[in-house]
Amino acid sequence: MKAAAKGQFKTRPYHKTLRGALGMEGVRRPGDRKAPVLVALDPDPGVTPSDKPPVRIYLGSEPAQYRAERVFVWSVKKHRDPSRRYEIYLMKDLEGFDRSKWKTGFTNYRYAIPALAGNQGRAIYNDVDQIYLADPAELFDAPMGDAAVLSINDKETSVMLLDCEKLAPLWRLEETQRLQKHKHYRGLVHDAGLWGHMTGVWNARDHEYVAGESKLLHYTILHTQPWAPFPEQLRYGANANGELWHALEREADEANYTLFKKAEPSTRYHELLAMYASMHEDGRPESGHAAKDTFKGISLTEHIAPVAKLLKRTDSRTLLDFGAGKGQLYKDDPSQPGTRHKHMDAWPGVSVTCYDPGYAPFSDPYEGAYDGVISTDVLEHIPEEDIPWVLDDLFAQAEKFIYAVAACYPAKKIMPDGTNAHCTNQPPAWWAGQIALAARRNPGIRWVLCTQEKSLWSFEQRKKLTKKGVRSRYFEGVG
Repeated sequence: MKAAAKGQFKTRPYHKTLRGALGMEGVRRPGDRKAPVLVALDPDPGVTPSDKPPVRIYLGSEPAQYRAERVFVWSVKKHRDPSRRYEIYLMKDLEGFDRSKWKTGFTNYRYAIPALAGNQGRAIYNDVDQIYLADPAELFDAPMGDAAVLSINDKETSVMLLDCEKLAPLWRLEETQRLQKHKHYRGLVHDAGLWGHMTGVWNARDHEYVAGESKLLHYTILHTQPWAPFPEQLRYGANANGELWHALEREADEANYTLFKKAEPSTRYHELLAMYASMHEDGRPESGHAAKDTFKGISLTEHIAPVAKLLKRTDSRTLLDFGAGKGQLYKDDPSQPGTRHKHMDAWPGVSVTCYDPGYAPFSDPYEGAYDGVISTDVLEHIPEEDIPWVLDDLFAQAEKFIYAVAACYPAKKIMPDGTNAHCTNQPPAWWAGQIALAARRNPGIRWVLCTQEKSLWSFEQRKKLTKKGVRSRYFEGVG
């Protein structure tokens, strides 16, 4: 393994855009997740399960790293022992942490791992900008001797094997939630004589990579990360080992792989769906809204004209309204009164099927493919980790186009559990990136994305001010 020279992984001012050099990345919002998101890889069907403990990996991440997250997990899935369970915990936007001066959105989460893991057993920590080239179980099972932390040197914390029980009295959750530097946590371990050396094959940083030898590749040079997560902040250049990452992403695309899927959505998705079903049935008594006035489906109003243009342009005759709410803007289909089959005067000759998993009259499965699929006032209500498979589902039902809307601001509605109804509050570029990836996995379908912001001071193109004071931006493409 080649030794790294001091400073060679640094990002210099000339690697930054003007916006990045001026420090205009904005204020990092407080986290709102109560716990990391678990992505579980169970033993493959038909394989005798191993009696070894699950391989636990805690991944430091943030929303802009959605491409890196998926490829990281895919690399684990590709190289894992098919008889063993792997638990990958996505640590991002966790509540209670002061992140105001962190270099990344996940900098100090690594020191909370003992508490997050119940102060028991082993855990691997990984930064999100890494890929496995061998089975991480080999690292997880490595001898630790008397050490509580293994890493490639006494200052590097981007890949660590941790003994959570030994670290419990040193890395306490309450302290990690306050501002502290890496040096503080490393010092606690070194002072206790609990640091041990990990072979460099488990953290080969950029040009340290050796084909056939390195077992983990770490894209640590920010301005050469192949997936370019922060284009507004950095001027990205080529990475000599970038093709290794892109090849993994292509494999994941070919397998239509997403971290969660329709048949196995996240736990949070189930929780929210149950709350929406209850609110459809009982209304929102605490705010004086009756059931008939809850999720009426009237947010479709401002999108009727854009959808009409798409219907005409694509010569479409059938439409699925995904997440239609109660669909109160529609009229009954005369041939099927009282059903979920509707029509709208503004869309002559178009048969509309309403679908909403939280509203019993419209919750039946889809009935085949449709010329077009629309989804308004829906996506921002879906957990971030489920967005990829939901977008895949929209594309899968469409033969000609999809029209999707995403709000990029907090909602006025608060859910029964006290969380904001817009549980996925991300900027337009994030949504555009997500739908572009879904389109790539589902080629041949035209798509239009309308993102909506409540900021009056944005310099993005193709914007208009709506009656609600919301600025809409349109993205278009063909998969």
